[in-house]
Amino acid sequence: MIDKYPAGVNRGQEIDPEVFHDPVSNKYFLYWGNGYMAVAELTADMRSLKEGSLQLITPDKTFREGTTVFYRKGKYYFLWSENDTRSEDYRVRYGTADSPIGPISIPAENMVIAKDPAAGIYGTGHNSIIQVPGKDEWYIVYHRFNYPNGIHWGRAAGYSREVCIDRLYFNEDGSIKQVVPTHKGIGK
Repeated sequence: MIDKYPAGVNRGQEIDPEVFHDPVSNKYFLYWGNGYMAVAELTADMRSLKEGSLQLITPDKTFREGTTVFYRKGKYYFLWSENDTRSEDYRVRYGTADSPIGPISIPAENMVIAKDPAAGIYGTGHNSIIQVPGKDEWYIVYHRFNYPNGIHWGRAAGYSREVCIDRLYFNEDGSIKQVVPTHKGIGK
């Protein structure tokens, strides 16, 4: 159990844990945090943190919570939620690194998915990424306000969410193309 803040942190919460297996080093890392991003290597039994491995790697001021990490073509991708889950502007941003512990570089255009008011889609945050085994085919799984009525519920919409999945695409340079959220579940 993580029951205290990492050194240098005096606010936030120890929430949204994610375990990532690094295919390069064959190590497992745990990420978590609210208001800060923490990482630590897991011990072989996967039940505790490796002594001395805890680090803060908060990418920038947009980081709120919900870290997810994946590895693609020699780069580590770090995705996180910006804003509060009860905000219609809850959305996902990203950065990349050469290591599973950073430092994280943030591209100028780093929005992964955001609301689409014209389509009535709001609060698109807190995600995970799925790769089709053996293929360079990726999907983002995220939650958003209940469609179509959630936007009318105010902050309560953040507690009545639905889980969605859309296709994730990359540009030739490896940057992530911003996802347009869909109603049908799988974006084109």
